[in-house]
Amino acid sequence: MAADPQLKQQVEKAIAENPVLLFMKGTPDAPRCGFSMRVVGMLEQVGIDYGAIDVLPALQPLREVTAELSDWQTFPQLYVNGELVGGCDIVEELLESGELAELLGVEQPAEAAAPAPQRILPGGSQLSPPMQPE
Repeated sequence: MAADPQLKQQVEKAIAENPVLLFMKGTPDAPRCGFSMRVVGMLEQVGIDYGAIDVLPALQPLREVTAELSDWQTFPQLYVNGELVGGCDIVEELLESGELAELLGVEQPAEAAAPAPQRILPGGSQLSPPMQPE
């Protein structure tokens, strides 16, 4: 099935207008999946301003659009300067290697590591990961 041309045009415009754009489930203040939450945490760790689009209101049509644009259907998706960087695992690898900071033109955080995943309880409540002994 071909993507909705009007939606595709809106997505292309959003990608062009935002140097860093995250397609995610939920919003940066209220992520609705663990992978989206992890990418938000990584972007906040490097201290970059970014745009975000909640894909949940139009999930399947947006999957069709992103499949046509970048051959990628899962979310989250991070775009930098109009190019797809990837999803959570790729962003995590780039953060750990220092390539994410380089790509974004920012300084690598001193303790660049992927944020620990949080546990989501039924109903959407979040628990911080258990404390690890030092």
